[in-house]
Amino acid sequence: MEQSNPQLKVYISVVHQLKDMIQRDRLTSGDRLPSERELSDRLGVGRSSVREAFRALELLGLIETRHGEGTFLRDFRDHRLVELLGMFILQNGQAENDVVEMKDWVESASFNRLFLSGKDGIEHLFDTIHAGFNKGEISTFTHFKSKLIKASGNRLAYKVWLVLHDFDTEGKKEILPLSEELIYDVKNALLTGNMEFIRAICTASDQ
Repeated sequence: MEQSNPQLKVYISVVHQLKDMIQRDRLTSGDRLPSERELSDRLGVGRSSVREAFRALELLGLIETRHGEGTFLRDFRDHRLVELLGMFILQNGQAENDVVEMKDWVESASFNRLFLSGKDGIEHLFDTIHAGFNKGEISTFTHFKSKLIKASGNRLAYKVWLVLHDFDTEGKKEILPLSEELIYDVKNALLTGNMEFIRAICTASDQ
């Protein structure tokens, strides 16, 4: 049996404690984190463990170190897990089928979240979408679908979906025109929980 690395366990514990501290102190992107020494005292761990935790978080793009200034929280939207996903797509020969399947999972989960948000939430969302459509700000089915997925509330899922969608639709022309009638049909499907209709529309748009 493999022996666990105590130092690895400590720095992972520090990462979790940092996450709790960020939430507890209500820190947001651009806010400065305490220094290594301050965190070492506050968390009761060695500075080397704090340093390793910082390195892990910086690798993921969650924090950045500015020379002479300190360590700061980065915008969550810059999360590098999406970049890691991009590397998988480039390097994995079986990626194409996996991408399509994963994209379908994200879409289905997002639409289910919208359905569970209730009638008022859906009505408000589609009021905004109709206004954007009438102004010409939402003119394609892809843009319409991205608004729905973003509105489902999971920002990481939305970012992942953007990468997956770009890969899956590379070189393809959008064949499903966006119309007021289509928007109305999707709205009714969400209100009634008719996910089969929504999946069929999404599949047709990706051909």
